[in-house]
Amino acid sequence: MSQISKLGYVDNKLGAPSSGQQTTRILFNTIEVPGTTSGLVFFKTFQGLTNGQTNLTQNKLDSMESMVIKTIWLAQYGTDGTLRTFGGDVSQTLSIIVGNQQVVKNLPIQFNQGINGQTFDRLHDNGGVSTFTAATRNFQQAQPCEIRLLTDIVIPPQVSFEVRIDSNNALYGAGAVVCALSGYGKIFSAGNTF
Repeated sequence: MSQISKLGYVDNKLGAPSSGQQTTRILFNTIEVPGTTSGLVFFKTFQGLTNGQTNLTQNKLDSMESMVIKTIWLAQYGTDGTLRTFGGDVSQTLSIIVGNQQVVKNLPIQFNQGINGQTFDRLHDNGGVSTFTAATRNFQQAQPCEIRLLTDIVIPPQVSFEVRIDSNNALYGAGAVVCALSGYGKIFSAGNTF
């Protein structure tokens, strides 16, 4: 079943209308000052977050919206705004829960961290590339971790979801960590003409 067919099938089973605008979609959520912890949960708490820190107000899509997740993007920023290696060098796993089902379970996100890592289904190596000359750095030292999913993960309308990161006391620091889910989906368009 194609991704578009699967999205339509899920929407139909849940009673969502078939009309709506198909579009590229990005959902993001920020955790401020996470410190050292053995777990992070994204898309669970929205209190006190601004538009630049999240684009949702609850961990559900609206009744006429749905989404297929294609990539997961994780980044860690220092207090000065510089990009850091996500969780340092500590092994971490990622899980995605949609409704009451765990649709991704303990996916290792640092299986190829570092300069020598070979990417398989990742778009960016979390370890980053560092090239130094006498006085200047030519490339940023750390890149975000972006994982491309090889299977369809659908977030249906009005079903709660969250992303969990588990580790053995990873150091996330005093800045912020961000999780973004990108893909495509259906949004509600109230108007018939523009």
